[in-house]
Amino acid sequence: MADDGSGRVEIIYRPGEPQSSQIQMRVGDEAAVTLHGSSAYGWTPVEVASGPLTVIDAGADEGTARATVRATGPGEAELRSASSFRGDRFGPQTRLWRLTVHIDP
Repeated sequence: MADDGSGRVEIIYRPGEPQSSQIQMRVGDEAAVTLHGSSAYGWTPVEVASGPLTVIDAGADEGTARATVRATGPGEAELRSASSFRGDRFGPQTRLWRLTVHIDP
């Protein structure tokens, strides 16, 4: 995770790395999320599960999901995505990625 001081945070996750459990943002800040996967093990689109965040841009290619979210109000929010093996619906387990976002005024 990187914050360049401009109100924009970058969150990058690669399978096998530890997940960030929470971040702090301010109203109006944006977060660019990149979840790396593979063509066989792809991520679902990043979604706002709860709270004052809005997805303003999203996409996926070759199993990697990207999204930009904006904090629209103070409070607590959660982002989520899941990845699953695409080659066999009975294959390896689905993995859940989630991030709690604390938003200050």
